[in-house]
Order: sequence, then C-alpha cells, then structure tokens
Amino acid sequence: MRDVKRIELVVESGVAGRFLGALDSLGLTHRTVIPGIYGRGQHGERGGDPFSTFDNTFVLVAVDPDRIDEVLEALRPLLRSVGGMCLVSDARSVRY
Repeated sequence: MRDVKRIELVVESGVAGRFLGALDSLGLTHRTVIPGIYGRGQHGERGGDPFSTFDNTFVLVAVDPDRIDEVLEALRPLLRSVGGMCLVSDARSVRY
C-alpha cells in the first residue's frame, strides 16, 4: 500500500468538465466520475429529479501527497467561480 491524498469533488454537472480539464492539465487522468448524484447544501436540494438540469457530479481522485498543494492551487479558482465542494483526506491505495 502507499499513502495518497483522496480528493472528493461535488460540482454541478454542467461545469464538471472544467474540473476534469484542470486535473488533466496536471496529468491526473485516473479518477472516478459519477454523474447524476444528488444532495442538499447551501442552495437547497440538488438533483434527484430525472428532469432536472441541476444535477451534480462526484469526482474522486487519488493524489501523491507531495502534489496536493499544486492540485488545490489549480482547483481553487474554479471552486471560487462556480462553487462546489472539495474534500481532502488521507488514504491508502492498495496495490494489486
């Protein structure tokens, strides 16, 4: 196993591509993307309605701990401009 930083993003589906592009530009192309999630936050209920255009997307990426500051510097401007949630935690990646 190896130590990693786990980054979890919840962003509006319409802007998820911008976040994925920022990750791509850093060479972080391995991730899990789950569209169509829903929840409740600062702006009330989001998603969960099959006819809604306000769905959210969940993005999960594991980052080397030495790169976390670089990654957050790339994500912060997007979070400021379009909002969303970004959580960072310690994790262990299982090698198989």
